[in-house]
Amino acid sequence: MTPRWRGSAPELKLGPTERWLWPVLVVALFCLPLFAGLRGNDLRGDEAFYSFSVDRMLETGDWLIPRSSPFEDEPFYEKPPLKFWIVAGAMKLGLTPHDEFGMRFWDVLFSGIAFLYIFAIGRRLAGPVCGAVAVLVLFIHGPLLYEHGLRENNMEAPLFLSYCGGLYHYLVWASSEKSPGRRWHVIAVGLYFTLGFMVKFVAALFLPLVLAVASLVVPSHRARLFRDWRPWSASIVVALLLIAPWFAYGHYRFGADFWHVMFGIHVYERMTVGLDPAHLHSGGFYYSQLYSSLQHTHAWLIAVAGGALLLVDTARRRWADGCVILLWFALPIALISLPASKLYYYAYPFLPPVGLAAGYLMARCWAYFQPRAPRAIDAIDQWVTSRWPRVVAARRGPALRFVFLGIAAAAVAIVTWTLVFGPMRISIGNTLLLKNGAFFRPWIIAVVFGMLGGQSGIVGRFLIVPLLMLSVLPLPTYRGSLPDLVVENHPMRSARDCLRDERSDVVAGSSSWRGLYVAGPGSAFGHQHYYYFRGLRPWERDVAPADLKLHQYLYDQSLQRPVLMDVSVYRSFKERLASGGIPSARDLSVSTVSVKLDDSVLLLPGTYARCGAEASLYTGK
Repeated sequence: MTPRWRGSAPELKLGPTERWLWPVLVVALFCLPLFAGLRGNDLRGDEAFYSFSVDRMLETGDWLIPRSSPFEDEPFYEKPPLKFWIVAGAMKLGLTPHDEFGMRFWDVLFSGIAFLYIFAIGRRLAGPVCGAVAVLVLFIHGPLLYEHGLRENNMEAPLFLSYCGGLYHYLVWASSEKSPGRRWHVIAVGLYFTLGFMVKFVAALFLPLVLAVASLVVPSHRARLFRDWRPWSASIVVALLLIAPWFAYGHYRFGADFWHVMFGIHVYERMTVGLDPAHLHSGGFYYSQLYSSLQHTHAWLIAVAGGALLLVDTARRRWADGCVILLWFALPIALISLPASKLYYYAYPFLPPVGLAAGYLMARCWAYFQPRAPRAIDAIDQWVTSRWPRVVAARRGPALRFVFLGIAAAAVAIVTWTLVFGPMRISIGNTLLLKNGAFFRPWIIAVVFGMLGGQSGIVGRFLIVPLLMLSVLPLPTYRGSLPDLVVENHPMRSARDCLRDERSDVVAGSSSWRGLYVAGPGSAFGHQHYYYFRGLRPWERDVAPADLKLHQYLYDQSLQRPVLMDVSVYRSFKERLASGGIPSARDLSVSTVSVKLDDSVLLLPGTYARCGAEASLYTGK
C-alpha cells in the first residue's frame, strides 16, 4: 500500500508572549534595518532608469506609458507599469518624498513584508526558529540586498514578495480542510501573481508553474484543487481582469510593435541569443553563484545540510509542504539555467527555500537536542558526584558555591558578548585586563562551573543547546552587514545639487549659464549620469571632442563649464596636453577637480571646483 502524503507539520504550540515575540524580533532585526540609509547611495543602472520613468510620469502626467531613459519622450513598454504607478502615486499624494528615499521606500516595505511571509512559512514547517533563521540567512545574502536587489528601486522586491506571499497562501489553503476562509487564500494567490506579473511580466510565471506542479504531484493538493475549482477559477478571472486592460491599451496604442518589444526582444531574444554578451554564462552559473555567496556569509554549511535534511524528510515522510518548498527552488532554477543569458538576480525569487532549508536544520536540531540536554547533564552530574563526593561537599559551602556561580555568570556574559558584539577587549590605559575572541573556551568554563555550583538544570536548559546553536549561526556576518546599510556613496547627487546652486548664483548675477559639456562615446555614460545631470541644461554633446574646445572649457576662465567625459578620452587628452601635442593650448593654471563616476569623470574647473570637492566626500571610499 502506498503511504499517504502528509500535509503541513503541526505548528508548535506557543504561548501568547512567544507568538508575538518572534515576529517582533524579525521586524526589529531584519525588517526595520532595511530602511536605514536609503538616501545614502546614488541611483545607478536600472534603478536610475526606472527612477527617470517615475520622474517623467510625474512631469508629463501620462500614467499609462512610462518614458525610456535617456530619451525624454520615447515610450517604455518592456515591462508593465505597476511599480511606476506605486512609486509615482505615493509621491503625487505626498506620502513619500521625491528623492532617493521615496524611490526606494516601497521596495524596502515589500521586502520587509516578504521577510515576514518567509518567517511565517518557516514557522509552519518547523517552528519559529526555522522562520527566524531563514530570514537571517537571506538578510546577510549580500547580492540579494545590494546587487540589483531588494533595497533598490528595481522590480526585484515586489516580485520577491509575490512569490513569498503566493507560496504562503497556497500552503495555508492546501492545509485547510473546510474552512470558509480558505477561498480568500486562493484569491490572495491570484493577487500576488498579479503583482508580480504587472511588475516584471513573465518572471512571475514560475509562481503558477510551481503551484500547478505541486498540485499535480501531491494527491491531497490535487483533491483540494478539484474541490475548490470555483475559488481558483474566480482567482484566475480576477487576475485576468486586473492584467488585461493595460495590455489591451498597449496593443491599441502601438500595435504589433508592442508585442514584438515585450515578447520578441525582451523575452525570446533575451533567453536565446542574449541582449548583452556579458550576460552569457554556463549552465551551472546560478548554483556556483549561490554557493559562492553562501560561503562568503558562512551560511553554506547549514544551508546545504539543511537542504539535504529537508529532501530526506520530504521523501521519507512524503511531506507535502516539504515538496512545495523543494519545488519552489529546484524547478525554476533548473529552467532558468537552460537559456544562455543569465543574471544572478533572476534567481532572487527562488532563494527563500535556501534560507528555509538552513532554518529547518536548526529547528530540527533544537527540537531533538533541547529536551535531551538537561537529562544528559543530570546524568553527568550524578556520575561526577558519585565518583567524587568532595564535589557535593563543595556545593554545600555557600561561599565556594557563590564563587563557582560567579565564574559561570561571568563566562556566560563573555560568551553572549562575543556572539552578539564580536571579540571582547577590556583594558585600562595600556594594561590589557581581558581579551576574548573565541566561543568555546568561556562556554566550557560556564558549563563546568555552573555544574560545580549545583545548577545543572539551568546549564542543561540554557547553556548547552541554545549557545551551541548561536555559535553555529552566521551572527558575525549579520553584525558585519549592518554598517553596510548606512554607507554613503552619492557623488552624483552632491555634485548636481551643488551645480544647481552655482547655476542659481550665475543667473542671479545676470550672467549666462553655459550648461554641461558631455564628451565621449555613449557607452561611457549610464542611466545614472543622465538621471542626475539631465537638469543641468543646456547640454553640448560631442562623441569625439576637439582638443582646443575642451581646453577652453577647462582652462579659459571666460568659457569654463562643467565637463562630463569618458575616462579614457580624458586620459588621452591629458597625455597630449602634457606632451605639447595640442597646438595653441595654454595652461592658465586653473584648478580642476575631477570626480570619478564609473567609466566617466566629472571635471569641475575654476569656480565649479568646490562642487567637485564636496562630491568627493561621498564616494563611498
